[in-house]
Order: sequence, then structure tokens, then C-alpha cells
Amino acid sequence: MNSEALRIYQQSLPLLDQVSKWMSRRLGRSIPIDDVRAHAQDGLLEAVQTFDPARSSPSTYFARKMRWAILDGVRRELRLKQHLSRVAAIVASERVSLDDETIRDEPGCTEEEHVEALDRVLHKHAAALVVGLAGGSASVIDTDDTPEERTSRAQQLHAVRSAIQRLPDHKRQILERHYFEGEEFDAIAADLGISKSWASRLHAQAIETLGVLFRNDPA
Repeated sequence: MNSEALRIYQQSLPLLDQVSKWMSRRLGRSIPIDDVRAHAQDGLLEAVQTFDPARSSPSTYFARKMRWAILDGVRRELRLKQHLSRVAAIVASERVSLDDETIRDEPGCTEEEHVEALDRVLHKHAAALVVGLAGGSASVIDTDDTPEERTSRAQQLHAVRSAIQRLPDHKRQILERHYFEGEEFDAIAADLGISKSWASRLHAQAIETLGVLFRNDPA
């Protein structure tokens, strides 16, 4: 690391602490804060090396890289179903957030239009959390579950997968392969013959469609 990168890294340490504490709360404080901070440090080191000031602000880019590094690190290490489900849900919500960051606030919108836009965002994030939770627990059996809990989880999983089946082929494959089969976005995009950025956009559109489906047919 050169002297300029080291300077930026040291200046960003307060942000690292903020992101670590925030993500620890999002993870239900189930992961030791030192582990969360170590993953965040990995993300910050990468961010310092790859930051392009022409594309985004340092704080936005660094925070995003640290959040993803924490989620990736925790997901690799965890083995308990309830924690994996929580992480998978947060990953899904993070992907939606990345897409939302590219949406500009249209000038001249009425209050009603802003409320409708907020409603769509909330339903989209709710759908992302549901898909992430379902995918995170689909392949893991918890012997401590009661029969009622297993039945409820199976019903939720069936409802989510049935809704995904109603999506166009590429969108359906992205959700199924990423959340239920554990494939990375890069590999899915390459197999489908599309760019990773377009795969992310299709993912966001698919989640938004599911948000509408879940809202109109919550059962």
C-alpha cells in the first residue's frame, strides 16, 4: 500500500467502526464485533485500492465495499441455519439497495407520487428479505424445529418458489440459482450470456415484481 492509500485508509477508520457496529446490529449481534470488524477491514483495504473518484464519493463506496465484505465473510463462515437465513436476507436487501442508489429523485413529483414510490421501495425490500430468508433455510434442516415450525417454513418456501416460477425465464433463473442453489452472480450472468450489471438489474426487477405479487396475494 502506497503512502496515499495508507493516508486514505487511516482517515476511513472511523467509518469502518460505524459500518461494523451498524452491520453487527443488522446481524442481530449474533457475530462477534471483532469478526465483523475484521471483515470490514478487508473490504476497506480493497476499497482503498480500487476507488475511482469519478464514479462515487469515498464514503459511499467504502461503506458499500465494507458491507459486502462483512456479508461475504460471515456467509462463508457460518453454519447455523438461523444465522445463514438472516445473512441471506440482508444480502438480498443489499442488492436491492444498490439498485435504488442509481434511481434519481424526479423533480416536480407530488406528495402522492412520493408516497407511492416509497410504498414500492418498502414492498421491494420486504420481498427481498422473504426471498433471502427462504433461500437461506431451504437446504438446511434444523432438528430443534417443532413440527409446526417445519410446516410453516415449508409453506413459506413453497409460496416463494411458486411466485418465482411466474417470472420470465432469466429473472426466474437468477433468483433460483443465486438464492436456492448458491451460485454467484458472476457465474450466473456468464452462463446466461449477459453482463453482471444487467443481471443485477434483472434481479432488482424480479424482486420488485415479487413485491407486487406478495402485496396483492399475501397468502
